[in-house]
Amino acid sequence: MSEVKKVKLTPEEIRTARNAAAAEKTFNLANKLMLAANQAAAEARQAVEAKQIIANQKEEAASKARAVYDAATENKALAEREMIAAKEAGEQNRAAAEAAKAAKILAAQEAAAAKLAQAEARKIAVEEAAALKKAQAEARKKAVEEAAALKKAQAEAKILAAQQAAAARKAEAEARKQAAQEAAAMKKEAAEAKKRAAAEAAAQRKAETEAKKQAAAEAAALKKAEAEARKLAAQQAAAAKKAEAEEIKKAAAEAAAQKKADAESRKAEAQARKQAAAEAAALKKAEAEAVKQAAKEAAAAKKAEAETRRLAAQQAAAAKKAEAEARKQAALEAALIRKAETEAKKIAAQEAAVARKAAAEQARLAAQELAAAKKAEVEARKAAAAQAKLIAQEEAAARKAAAEMKKAEAAARKAALAPPEPVWPFADEEVNKEVSSA
Repeated sequence: MSEVKKVKLTPEEIRTARNAAAAEKTFNLANKLMLAANQAAAEARQAVEAKQIIANQKEEAASKARAVYDAATENKALAEREMIAAKEAGEQNRAAAEAAKAAKILAAQEAAAAKLAQAEARKIAVEEAAALKKAQAEARKKAVEEAAALKKAQAEAKILAAQQAAAARKAEAEARKQAAQEAAAMKKEAAEAKKRAAAEAAAQRKAETEAKKQAAAEAAALKKAEAEARKLAAQQAAAAKKAEAEEIKKAAAEAAAQKKADAESRKAEAQARKQAAAEAAALKKAEAEAVKQAAKEAAAAKKAEAETRRLAAQQAAAAKKAEAEARKQAALEAALIRKAETEAKKIAAQEAAVARKAAAEQARLAAQELAAAKKAEVEARKAAAAQAKLIAQEEAAARKAAAEMKKAEAAARKAALAPPEPVWPFADEEVNKEVSSA
């Protein structure tokens, strides 16, 4: 069994229903009155044939009852039409109320959605602002770290450049010291060689003089010269070992020549003078060679010192150039860091402005939607108030019409219950005719 749907009637429908019930009641009453009047008329015609006036009055009452019946029928039809119209109006009012209620609910939902969207927009804006601040902090931290690393690199580059410069200066000083020591050693060796050569020349001259006087003395002098030559050869060999292989070779050659001269002097005493002269010439040549070698070594030392100075100057210039390049690179990196930080700040500011603009736009749209919802709610309230006012007016009119209907019904009852005035006498033929017609 299907469930009966309960429908809440509007005041207009209630009013029209009441009017229709009242009209039905009036119609039934009028019908009863007409039947009673007809029956009374028939009885009057049958009972009193001479009562023409009474019959006429009853006939008039019947006519009035018919008029009341017709009016009641018309009122019933009007009440039915009003009930149908009220039902349609009620349906329309219910539809309007449902639409207003739906509009109100939709407006509330839209307002809640707008508030939620506004809250979400604010939350998103806050999150984006926090993310922006975090990104700025990260960028600042990174820039600070990079600047610290750059400063550390610059400090390390400066320390390295200073160390390299100090090492270059130290190497230059060592080279100068070594060159000075070598030059002093070479000068000392040259002086020793000159001294030995002079001593050997003096000894040779003395040996020649003594050889003229005494051969034995010459032999002794020759032996002494041989010993001196050996000693000189040993000293030259040691000096040659310290200076160069060439000097060692020359010292060895001189030692071999000296040994050969000793052998020759042992073999033939007569050749002692020649050998002494040869030795003197060899000593002079050795002295010249030693002086020449010392000059070469001094020039080489000077050249080495100049080369060392040039290398030290080049190293210092390279260190200065490296330091300048490091400073330039550090300045470029610092400029790039500042530029990146500025660009990051600019981008962050732009993103923050876009976020603020989007949040403001969302807030404006939410405010517009909320205002539209409020306006729709106000319009719905106005429409409901107007509909309620119209219903109240229609109910008042219905109550007034019901009162008029009751008043008319009471008048009809009074008129129907009022006894007719008798008119005597009535003609029998007319009474019989009226009775037969009834």
